[in-house]
Amino acid sequence: MGAATASSIALSWNAASGATGYNLYRNGAKVNAGALTATAFTDTGLAAATSYSYQVSALANGVESVLSNAVSGSTTSGFVCTATTASNYAHVQAGRAHHSGGYALANGSNQNMGLYNTFYTSTLAQTAARYYIIGNCP
Repeated sequence: MGAATASSIALSWNAASGATGYNLYRNGAKVNAGALTATAFTDTGLAAATSYSYQVSALANGVESVLSNAVSGSTTSGFVCTATTASNYAHVQAGRAHHSGGYALANGSNQNMGLYNTFYTSTLAQTAARYYIIGNCP
């Protein structure tokens, strides 16, 4: 299993002796229309944050071998962390935080950022959709 992005997974396998091509299967369905001649393939057009199972077969003299053992791979979420420094009041107004009992709390993590006013400044990092932590991106 090679590198993965939000929409692709890179795959490679060892060459089979006497093979003239290969078929690749994702979740039991054949991926390639014609025989693959290389021992590497990048599967594209995949859904983000999803797990896939892959098997490969060898082709020789028009005969397809049994499928290999399955390997699993997952695409990434595609989410890129961002950090914002602003007053606690501005964070609440922008939807990165909420206030309760006079304090600003980061949305998702509920970390206490200090008093809810324009004098307290915090840096919030968005590490997932609607999830913020105090500090910079990890």
